[in-house]
Amino acid sequence: PDPDFPTVAFPNPEEPGAMDHLLALATTAGADLAIANDPDADRCAVAIPVAGGWRPLRGDELGVLLADHLIRRGTPGTYATTIVSSQLLGRLCAARGVPYAETLTGFKWIVRAAEDLAFGYEEALGYCVAPTLVRDKDGITAALTAAELAAGLEAQGRTLADRLDELAAEFGVHATDQL
Repeated sequence: PDPDFPTVAFPNPEEPGAMDHLLALATTAGADLAIANDPDADRCAVAIPVAGGWRPLRGDELGVLLADHLIRRGTPGTYATTIVSSQLLGRLCAARGVPYAETLTGFKWIVRAAEDLAFGYEEALGYCVAPTLVRDKDGITAALTAAELAAGLEAQGRTLADRLDELAAEFGVHATDQL
């Protein structure tokens, strides 16, 4: 509870080193998933265990995993992302017969994508998972939904990495990075 965040240079989870303590704790605890929010909890970062350590998911990877989970769960409405985010969400929505919208960058545009918005994300770790509750990016509902997804997959003997591989097999690899 130190507002100066003395353990990191900058407290947003996408910053290099910001998740180091979390990943060390996750390793020690034998965790299946590591989740971090930024100080005002409007962003969510997720890391998954890999051979020899942890791999933080890119915003586009978590975005499509969350969208896929909501679609498979039957959450109706429009799924939206931005012009700088991966094209995978558009392909997923087209294949599943789900309405899709693409907006300019920023949540002021994403949340206006459609009256029936079901989900929106941008690659900068912002996710609107429950727009009827919070019509903005919300790291708390994103973290809960990521944990729900991971737990459901684990109950089937699968992981988030497995689901990403399945989506890549269906839609092709969509490699993304921030420049």
